[in-house]
Amino acid sequence: MQPVRRTSAILAAVGALVIGVIAPIGAAAAPLAPAERAVAEPSPDHSPAVLVSKTTGPKSLSATDTRWAVTGTDLGIMWDNGSGEVLTAFGDTFGDWNGPGGGGGDWRSNVLLRSSDTDLSDGMTFDSAVEDAPGHAGEIIPSLKINGQEMTTIPTAGISVGDRQYLAFMSVRQWGAPGAWDTNFSRIAYSDDDGETWNSTDGPEWANTADGQHPFQMVAFERHDGFVYMFGTPNGRFGAVHVARVPEASVLDKSAYSYWTGSSWVLGDDTAAAPIVPPNAAELSVRYSEHTGGWLMTYLNEDLDLVLRTAPSAEGPWSDTQRLASFADYPGLYGGYLHPWSEDGELYFALSQWDPYNVYLMRAEIDESGAVVNPNLIEDPGFERAVDGAMPAPWACTGNCGIDVNHAWAHGGSKQGWMRHNAGWIDIHQDVAVEPNTTYTFTGFVVTGGAPAPGSIGVRELGAGGSTLAEASFESVGAYTRYSVTFHSGDRTSVQAFVGTYLNGDRWVQTDDLSLVKAKEQLPGLTVTASSDPVAGSEVVRDDVVTYTVQASTDSTKPEPVTLAVELAGLIDDASLDAASVRSSIGEAVLDGSVLRWSGEIAPDERLDLGFAATVRRDASRGDSELVVTTAAEAERAILTSCAGCELSLSAVHYDPRPPRPEFPDKPGKPDKPGKPGRP
Repeated sequence: MQPVRRTSAILAAVGALVIGVIAPIGAAAAPLAPAERAVAEPSPDHSPAVLVSKTTGPKSLSATDTRWAVTGTDLGIMWDNGSGEVLTAFGDTFGDWNGPGGGGGDWRSNVLLRSSDTDLSDGMTFDSAVEDAPGHAGEIIPSLKINGQEMTTIPTAGISVGDRQYLAFMSVRQWGAPGAWDTNFSRIAYSDDDGETWNSTDGPEWANTADGQHPFQMVAFERHDGFVYMFGTPNGRFGAVHVARVPEASVLDKSAYSYWTGSSWVLGDDTAAAPIVPPNAAELSVRYSEHTGGWLMTYLNEDLDLVLRTAPSAEGPWSDTQRLASFADYPGLYGGYLHPWSEDGELYFALSQWDPYNVYLMRAEIDESGAVVNPNLIEDPGFERAVDGAMPAPWACTGNCGIDVNHAWAHGGSKQGWMRHNAGWIDIHQDVAVEPNTTYTFTGFVVTGGAPAPGSIGVRELGAGGSTLAEASFESVGAYTRYSVTFHSGDRTSVQAFVGTYLNGDRWVQTDDLSLVKAKEQLPGLTVTASSDPVAGSEVVRDDVVTYTVQASTDSTKPEPVTLAVELAGLIDDASLDAASVRSSIGEAVLDGSVLRWSGEIAPDERLDLGFAATVRRDASRGDSELVVTTAAEAERAILTSCAGCELSLSAVHYDPRPPRPEFPDKPGKPDKPGKPGRP
């Protein structure tokens, strides 16, 4: 991890859990909705993988556009160089272009960047590039750049054996219709100086056939059991997958390659290779996985989705496909090259998008059988399914919001959600089905503009007035920044993920590439309940005694360190604390100024009961007349799941012990005097 290059603000609600601040973000923070409602099922073409970071181009973690003039590029074939770095080869690269598609000036057919980033959870950064001038990534494999002869040379696979680096590339004669192109040959280049210089002419070559169907024009490498395996497809995106292998010491000897015929490995005849995966497959990436004890293969299929297959051996049998990322969520996707340092069931891979013609780091998760698990629970994570700028279901708005379709404003793809107004609260939100008693992480990218004002990204309960379970705050965010919050679902089966802001004059917020997944580390939940007698909201008078109880428990299987802080400043200005009444069922509570503190471990199936009492003073009604007690907590591991009554308030009213004065009836009035009789 290289945090100096990160622009990531992370709030994991672990370690410091503020209790008593668990409240709606404002009257408009939770949209009016029933407390219980059905949450939409995932779409059939939902993408399980999550977008972790932008790897290349403007707004990328490594700022490749300004550091090496890599503004638009694709692919990102990655391999371990054997010296603590991952080498990454990109395809056609441009210095003044950001899509859609390849184009523009400062064209290089390929470039190579190096990374030593071992923590991919917040993205992949690069340390250096192979340069032809300071601040300019150079072309490592030359090309004629003549259409019909050799238009470009595109890397397809890389591997290291000892101190030598090997890079397979295809010589593209000409581009055809979408998904089609013609190659002259596939060849292996090699480097003995960590990729600084390459011999791209003397390595083994597989010339294309007259019908353009040679099975090893685009290849993928992997080392295993003393062999380098080479998986291949014909040029274009409509062929089947084949496999060959060569002893590690003989990579440059074409005669040493054996090809799988469907029943055996046969030396020398490359056209005898039998398909191991049927069409359509393109842009392969293959890894042997210690996690599954078998092989993993990713490629672009006939639906233009990125899919995964697994197999016990390189030659198969290969499983049915599982979708990793769909065209619907990531339009124009291709590539899908696996990071060699993916481990423990996490699959990190480089995904290209035609618009904005750049590369993104993605992550998926598999179990020991190779099944894709723990998918992104956010539907339409980048708003790419939106039509005509309208907010697509299941996304919804509180206030004025919509969809921008300018890729220059997006973090990924060509669309992003926006909010804009000048007063009140606005947000974009989505209801998400979750499993009870499970830890989740919600992540998204945010940028703001206009008048500064407080905003937040987080998760809350469904329904009007739903409590906020976790949130990260932002105000003025000048470039897309990654925010992440971790929460515990408690007994809930659905939550609402949101990004929103208060407004103080004209202000806008944009958000993109959101995900909600089970946290890698499942943490226990912490439940806190505070109550008073009389109950909160009651009126009290002088000499009344109010008793308070704070209870805390966890669902952990082991003792959990927890610290409680009960703030009494809002109580003792109107009441007198009875120090002798302070009690604790576990350990000891200590009065520290106006704060009652408790610290200790709460064992499984154990509940902490913390209590105290206070007497309302004679002059209470002359103060602020409010008895307020607020509870907060910190836990080393446990995450707050609920906090009922963590801000309690009672009202002190005037009390006059004198009996009321009796009311007397009005005195009867004097009768009117009779008038004088008139004269006759």
